[in-house]
Formats: sequence, structure tokens, C-alpha cells
Amino acid sequence: MSDAVLIEMIARMSAGILCLLTSAILLVNAPRSLAARLGALFGLGAFAYMICASPALVDFLGVWQLPLVPLSWLDGVFFWWFCLALFCDHYRFRVFHLIPAIPILVLTPLRFVIGEGLTLDVLTGIKQLISILLFMHATYFALLSLKDDLVDSRRRFRVAIAVSVGLSAIVLMGLDMMDFGPQAEQTYQVASSIWLLILSFAFAMWALRASPAMFVDRNMVTRRHDTQAAIAAIEPADKPLLARLESAMEAGAYRETGLTVGKLADQLGTPEHRLRKLINQGLGYRNFSSYINAHRVADAKEILADPEQARRQILQVALDLGYGSIASFNRAFREATGEAPTSFRRKALTAD
Repeated sequence: MSDAVLIEMIARMSAGILCLLTSAILLVNAPRSLAARLGALFGLGAFAYMICASPALVDFLGVWQLPLVPLSWLDGVFFWWFCLALFCDHYRFRVFHLIPAIPILVLTPLRFVIGEGLTLDVLTGIKQLISILLFMHATYFALLSLKDDLVDSRRRFRVAIAVSVGLSAIVLMGLDMMDFGPQAEQTYQVASSIWLLILSFAFAMWALRASPAMFVDRNMVTRRHDTQAAIAAIEPADKPLLARLESAMEAGAYRETGLTVGKLADQLGTPEHRLRKLINQGLGYRNFSSYINAHRVADAKEILADPEQARRQILQVALDLGYGSIASFNRAFREATGEAPTSFRRKALTAD
């Protein structure tokens, strides 16, 4: 066994152990959080990938590596699920989230049936392509609502996971599909194993230090806020800012289309980070859009229940409240009330 092969084996085994440790930490620290459980599943898949992507470890383990293959091939799916749950407070696991896993689960046993050859390369390429697309979407999703996120630790992690895990996986999977010469292949295996060890160590350190605010159960996410309770709970130094914020909301600032936390901070004459902290830690909202939608939906319910405005088109209501489209209004209204605006209006106007 050459020194390069030994280094690769040690690095990948160490990285795999760190991934398992990360999974355990997430399960212990946030057992009720779906995001934490899916993060633990991703850690398990990452462990399997560390083993199965190493020719030396595969040869060393022999048939004992076979149970790890499906987990290894599904790691991109696990990462996708993890990001969706972590970065979307109202995420629900739906049946359609299983769709990317189906072709991979079908391809996995085929790789053992057909043996080596061009067909195996095609199957592996299909699996890699699916995984790359999922990592790309997860990275995009992590960055999509970066400015909207009010949880500081989670907002920082969005950038870290997008740049490190997401992009690294895309690059490494792309390189895995390339045909290197023997010497270059060995160099690549050593370099990639060391890089994966570094990422695994960083991921484990993050899990150890992760803020509990990142893993709030979906059912515990605050949807409404009580002004008096908020005033009593926040720090005295922030009460003048809260008063200005409430005054701006009463004046209809939330109706501005495309309003962001940065724009609102400018209107209130305060640093953006102070406003973020106030809305998150003082009022209990994890996303700026949730805070704005709470005011918009409250307005919408009054309008839709008003008989004098019964002929007012719902699209016009949505636009007047600051929504850019009827689709975004319907989504926010249904999320807050559990029903569509048309259904809410019909029930409100026909009630005794």
C-alpha cells in the first residue's frame, strides 16, 4: 500500500467519523426539529459517501460496503431535504420531495447487476447529474432569501453551506465524472479526501456550536405578535425603535411593494442589524416577510370580510397591500389562515 493510498484512507475514514459525530450531535441537541433530523440523515449519507467514493476503502471492506452504497448515492437528496427544512420555517415534508430519490433507488441495484463497462458509467453519470442538480438547487435556495432571514446564526450558515458544501459537492461530483490518468487519479483522490476532511471537521464544529434558534420546530414558529407583550419583554434601549416601527406599520409602511428590512431600517433611521434583532428577538419573527405578511394578511381579512368591498377584485386587494402577484398573496394568506382568500371571503360574507 502506497503512502498516498494510506493518506486517502485515513482522511476519508476520519471525515466519515466526523460526519457520524455531527449526526449524533444534531439528534441530541434538537431531537424534535425536522431540520436537525434531516441534517443527521445528511451526515449519515456523507459518511457513506466518504467510504464508497474511495477505491481503497471499497476494496478493503469488500461486501461490507454494500449496505452503504444506497446511502452514499442518496446523499444529494438528503442534503436537499436538509436545506429545505432548515431555511424554510414552514416546510412540510411532501410526497413529491421523494421524486428525486426514486431514479437513484432504481439505479442503485442495477450497478451491481451490470458490472463494469459503459452502461455502469452511464448509470453513474445519471446519478451524479441528479445529485448535482439537487446540490445546485439547495445552494440557490440557501441564498435566495438570505436578506429576508432574521436569525443571525442561520443567515451566516446560509452562505457557509452554499459556498463550502454546495459548491464543493458540485465541483467534486463533476470531477468524479472525468477520466484521469493513474497518477492524476491518485493525486485527485488524496486532495479530495483531505478537502472533505476539512469540510467534515468544519461541519462538526458548526453542529457543536449551532444556535438553538436555528432548529425551532415548525409548529412553534411565531405567527402573531402582541405589541404590549413585546414592549414589556424587549430591552429599554430598543423601546423607542419599537415605537417608531409600530407607528410606521400603523401608517401602512408594510403596503410598499418590494419592502425589505434594509429599506425599512432607512425609513426608521436605524442600523439594519438593530431592526433585524428587534423583529427577531423582540417580536419573535424569524423572517422579515413573515412580519410584513402578518400585517398585510390582517388587513386583507378585514377587506375581504367587508360587505361594502365585496365586489373588489382579490387581485386589486393583493396589489394594494404590496404583493407583486396574486400567487404570492394567495400563498401568504393560505399559510396564515389555512384557506384561500376566495374561500375566506365567501364564508365571511355569508356568516350570520
